[in-house]
Amino acid sequence: MVQAGFEPKIVFICPLCSKEVEIIYGKEGWIAEHANCLNFAVIRKLPIENLYEELPLVFVILESDYSIIEAIEKLREILNEERNSTKRQRLEVGIKRMESRLGSANRLSISTELLKGGVFGLKVVVGRGINAYVWKAKEKFFGIVTSKNHFIGREDGIVVTSNEEEINKFITYWLHYWEKINF
Repeated sequence: MVQAGFEPKIVFICPLCSKEVEIIYGKEGWIAEHANCLNFAVIRKLPIENLYEELPLVFVILESDYSIIEAIEKLREILNEERNSTKRQRLEVGIKRMESRLGSANRLSISTELLKGGVFGLKVVVGRGINAYVWKAKEKFFGIVTSKNHFIGREDGIVVTSNEEEINKFITYWLHYWEKINF
């Protein structure tokens, strides 16, 4: 139980813009949008035993274009059903903000640089409930893919390597996974 006046939060310096980031625990968990820079999430445990012993606490969120389009479509469905003009305006602003995120996957080179220090991990939002998590522990990079919080038991859903190029291929594969299948 939390005492009155206590607000659970994590504060750190953004590795991209060097400004302070504050993550406060909320309804959706530990997530922070950081003023048109990077978005962050706190990940405390992944669905495979023994892989999270050296897990970083904060993950940079990298969204695939497919996942952004998926979110925009959901917002448009809600917008079409909404009759309240104030809520409609908020939804329209949200849609425009999401549309401005298209192409954010181009931050790949920045994000993979972040992994090297082992302080931050990378959460790739693939779409359709699939996420890829990548981090560095000791001298190895780890990558796993989950669907609705369960490990995907596929050959392409896990990687453990010390090769930076191999982990970049894993990230790129999952960033563009649905584009290869659907487009």
